[in-house]
Amino acid sequence: MSAAERSRLYEHAPLLDAAGGVIRPGGVALTDRALAFCALAAGARVLDVGCGPAASVAHLRTAHGLDALGLDPSALLLRSGRNRAGALPVIQACGEQLPVAAGRFDAVLAECSLSVMGEPSRALAECRRVLRPDGFLIVSDMYARDAGAATALGQLPVISCLTGAVSEMETIARVAAHGFAVRLWEDHSEALKVFAARLIWAGALPSAFWGELAPCAEGPAIQSAIARSRPGYYLMIAQKSVACEP
Repeated sequence: MSAAERSRLYEHAPLLDAAGGVIRPGGVALTDRALAFCALAAGARVLDVGCGPAASVAHLRTAHGLDALGLDPSALLLRSGRNRAGALPVIQACGEQLPVAAGRFDAVLAECSLSVMGEPSRALAECRRVLRPDGFLIVSDMYARDAGAATALGQLPVISCLTGAVSEMETIARVAAHGFAVRLWEDHSEALKVFAARLIWAGALPSAFWGELAPCAEGPAIQSAIARSRPGYYLMIAQKSVACEP
């Protein structure tokens, strides 16, 4: 499945309208939390991988004075961002192949995007490549709070951020394998509940965020697998480890 096909999860008009352009739990408040931890200087270069309609890009530039660049495979989402906030610096590309120079960025954001990438390991390698020494990787995303049920999520016949969700232990192991040291892990599952409530209040079903369900006959099995995994939401900040440099 191509990156463009996977990005359709976030292109649903009801979801875009209900989320107000910030298509993730926690919104910019969680972004602010991460930036406070990293203490980036004004003018620091930040790459938002999977920026969607570029809400974080606009926020990083206007509220924090950062030199932020956004990247997303969806032309529709990028167009939505440009229409809403003017001439934002955004590029159409996928996270597994970042069209930017090595060592260019002080931080890379992946907010609710790593779980929908077809090759997350390749994406993590690319994030490391474009970061300067000691640069930060900031990830907020879905995870399975029941590690024993996480494997079943990846086997679901759906296009969903949940199918890419793994356990806390596996997430940390993945980033460590790509030369990152985890500096912060926080559970923000309450933000997931709030986000789902916002969707319902706005008239959009939470399934618009979970993804497109397979044929109705498989619906109960899918919902059961999701329930067993106990979906949660996390913020993780990792730092590029210079000790792993070749």
